[in-house]
Amino acid sequence: MENKADEKDSLFIIQKAIENAREQIHTDGFFFLLWGWLVVAASLINYGLLKFTTFEYPVISWPVLMTTGTITVAIVGRKRLKENKIITYFDSVLKYVWLGFFISLVIVLIMPSFGFFSKSVGYPFIIILLGWGTVISGGILKFKPLIIGGILAWIIAIADFFVSVENQLLMMALATIVAYLIPGYMLKSKV
Repeated sequence: MENKADEKDSLFIIQKAIENAREQIHTDGFFFLLWGWLVVAASLINYGLLKFTTFEYPVISWPVLMTTGTITVAIVGRKRLKENKIITYFDSVLKYVWLGFFISLVIVLIMPSFGFFSKSVGYPFIIILLGWGTVISGGILKFKPLIIGGILAWIIAIADFFVSVENQLLMMALATIVAYLIPGYMLKSKV
């Protein structure tokens, strides 16, 4: 009988940890929304500069907006650490998922400069990584909209291989909307 009580206690603790992680993500839904809007804006600005201007550096939106996002995340993250929140196992796992995403992203961004693959496949690879991180996060949090958003991002990534680089930017914006923004707003609305 004691073994059944231990199992129930263990299940309760696990369920409580998942609920705490969901609440943390609800609070941190901010990060999905921040990165979602920054990537959509960078994609659309880059597309507009490529399509409608002769501006010499149409990719300028990426370093400007991604640097802005990184600084914002550092400031908000530091502030939240000072609030001395408890860091759960799920928080730690998610941190490593997105650290892995970031390192993989840097590799995908750097390797075309060395001629290892064409820049035209960079955006589909980034969308694949975006889907990967989102599906894993959704699985950890047991939040189906993130899983569905990540799967839709993968489908968009496959289609992205067959369009021009200019249109890949539009596909990047679409993938970010379905994988980050829609689930991010759904997370934010859950209390």
